Amino acid sequence: MAFWDNWFKGLTNWMIEKGLNQRPTSAWVIAVVSVLLAIISTTITRLVSDVDALKDSMQKVNEWNQRRKKAMQTADKKLWLSVKRDEERIKKMQSSMMFKRMKPMLFTTIPFLLIFAILRGAFPSGPVSETNPVSHYYAWLPFNLGGFPFIGSNPWFGSESYGNHIFSKVPFSTWYFITAFAFGSIISRIFGVTPSGAAKSKATTVKEKQIKTPVSTAKEQLAKKRTTTKK
Repeated sequence: MAFWDNWFKGLTNWMIEKGLNQRPTSAWVIAVVSVLLAIISTTITRLVSDVDALKDSMQKVNEWNQRRKKAMQTADKKLWLSVKRDEERIKKMQSSMMFKRMKPMLFTTIPFLLIFAILRGAFPSGPVSETNPVSHYYAWLPFNLGGFPFIGSNPWFGSESYGNHIFSKVPFSTWYFITAFAFGSIISRIFGVTPSGAAKSKATTVKEKQIKTPVSTAKEQLAKKRTTTKK
């Protein structure tokens, strides 16, 4: 246990000595760490999960939900029986999808907790004091949150003026989640791991394009009659 404590403190002290927790360097360090963790998490997801099968399951569940919604709206008995017939299979598919999504967490939870323990030591929270000589604000936002109700009065957000502009200051956790959210979806698309509610398959898109409403059909028939008359 003493070994781990010394190891954590060694890494934390090294980051502090190098000034990695001082603005503006702190903002870049936290952003880079969040991007690296997103890349690691996405890579592990790609390796341990069958992403294509997960996308296919998502598509089938979405199609079943659409059928169920249509059956409830139209009161179509045949369609409703078809929906109920597939309900048990869809529930099993949803349970399988939930397990597949959680599977990568078995490999990432402990390493990520260790990394966060180091970062929390290097980027402490709370006001400046003798034991915590560094401000717990580690990044700026290009706008002032002071005018927003509830958010502006939150002690976790600070403000700082530079010239004629006022910036909001944010702590470690807020800045980390902002960068993780901003880059996470981009990284998942690059690696082919789309988030929940994946894009529709090409086949479904083609089917949707081929569906014609009565209005569009009537317009096409009218256009054909006009063309025939002109000839």
